Parts: sequence; structure tokens; C-alpha cells
Amino acid sequence: MNCTSSFPPRYNPFRTAEHLSRGKVVARLFLLILDSLGSTELLVILGAALIFFGPRRLPQLSRQIGKSLAEFRRASEDFKRTWEREVNLENMEKGVEPKEENSILDRAAERIRAAREVASFDTETPAAVVAPSVTPVDASLVQPHETNPTLEAAPVEPAGSKHDWL
Repeated sequence: MNCTSSFPPRYNPFRTAEHLSRGKVVARLFLLILDSLGSTELLVILGAALIFFGPRRLPQLSRQIGKSLAEFRRASEDFKRTWEREVNLENMEKGVEPKEENSILDRAAERIRAAREVASFDTETPAAVVAPSVTPVDASLVQPHETNPTLEAAPVEPAGSKHDWL
């Protein structure tokens, strides 16, 4: 092997050797493509996969896709943690305080503090409640309504021929 660098070929500092397999790279590209697809396109693709692979092999493929998704999620979370750690180390070397608002743990601690504040507001004694007062109404303004109003019915005319209305 005529390699000019000291690193082995296909070296990637963020990935290990198991992440470099061809199937996993294809799965990651597949995930990027799936992000832009709508539900109709996905149904067409699933129908074509059912016809192409058959009902016996489709569960195996779906398991492999599920495992790839879980691995992709783990790898992205690991990359995010590594990135935040490196940024915090750089900031500490420069003498700048690291920003804590990017950390997931700090967000969780902030939510817990907010929940405790809300709970402390609920346990406080309520202020004195003012009793409702009744204001008297002038009797001359109130008029009783008729309970059974009688309506006069219109006189009924005898039915004529069907051409009378023309």
C-alpha cells in the first residue's frame, strides 16, 4: 500500500471501523432521502417494495431499517455530545465561560426549577375572597311574559287546480 499519510485509508476521526461499512452508509443516505418524501410517495415506495421483495423478506428489511435508524440516532447524539464538549473546551481555553443554554441537562434543570416555582405558588395561602353582593332590581322594569300566547291562524283557502298559480 502506497499511502502518504500515517492514517489508514478511509480514516474518519468521528467514526469507528464498524460505522464505515457500505450498508450503513447507504442506510444513512436513505434516511436523508426519506426526509423529503411525502406520505403518498412513501406509500408508492412501500407498495413497490412489497411487490419487489415479497411478503417473506419485507419483515427482515424493516428490522434492518429500524436498526439503522436507531444506530443513526445514537451516532448523531454521540456526535452532538462530542461537538458540545469540544466547543466548551475551546471556550475554556480562550477564557470565555461556556454557554450553558445549549446543554440538555441545563434545560432539564431549568424546567424543574420552573415546576417548583409553580408548585410554590399553588401552596401559598389565597388572598381574602370578597363575597358577592346582590343589587335590588326595580319592579317596574320587570314585565311578566305571557306563558301561552295565542296566534290567530290565517284563513285556509280551498285548494284549486294545479294551474291556478301560473
